[in-house]
Amino acid sequence: MRTLSAEDKAVGQDNYHEAVGFTRREFLQGVIAAGAVSGAGLGAMYFGYEKFANPVRVGVVGTGDEGNVLIGGCTPEYVQVTAIADIRPYSVYRAFHGDWTTPTRPGLIKQYKYTNEEEARKSVKVYDASNGGIDAMLKDDSIEAIIIALPLHLHAPIAIKAMMAGKHVLTEKLMAHNVAQCKVMARLSKELKSSSGQPLHLATGHQRHYSVLYDNAVHLLRWGMLGQLHHIRAQWHRGNLPGNDSWQPPLVGGDPDSKV
Repeated sequence: MRTLSAEDKAVGQDNYHEAVGFTRREFLQGVIAAGAVSGAGLGAMYFGYEKFANPVRVGVVGTGDEGNVLIGGCTPEYVQVTAIADIRPYSVYRAFHGDWTTPTRPGLIKQYKYTNEEEARKSVKVYDASNGGIDAMLKDDSIEAIIIALPLHLHAPIAIKAMMAGKHVLTEKLMAHNVAQCKVMARLSKELKSSSGQPLHLATGHQRHYSVLYDNAVHLLRWGMLGQLHHIRAQWHRGNLPGNDSWQPPLVGGDPDSKV
């Protein structure tokens, strides 16, 4: 194995400081200028998105554990959740109030700074078994996009229905139950238009796919900061310690001492 000389080490160190110093400096300057302080705000700044005059109006289908995480990932400056759909009253409750098990499920009230559930419901319509559910939501012309956080076997059917209704779609992973369904979804997204006549967008929320940390790591590699690489091995652990994200969720009412 070749041993690095003092000169090699010095060159590598200079390259590191040049790359990291530039990206960190420019990135932080942009963050400070924009006043971005939240994690979602930092991501928007990193990827170069400007605030929208009119945030995208979104309906969330499925407000269980993952649906609530996705609600917590919506930045109000870019996305306005105007509707939710779930057949379980408990999941609807958590969509508004969040739960104490993790800060990634803050709930609509906290995320959008509503005073209470009554105020939130004036801006967020709830679709359930009593008023037509998902099918009724898809007929709402004011909704531009759908976030799907349902069991896997429902990803493709609901995504296809949504695109047929002219809605953009972000579906949780996996994209669909099989390759054939994925091909149908991809083809429809290319062939169909939104209700405003724009090309439809279909996206899948793969694990950490939109993380600024991973994207920055890829850029550093492409810039050649580490030289020529022949192999990369990456490992990641969520670090869910017992009780941090328990299988015993809080009961309706938010009492941390009450569990199902």
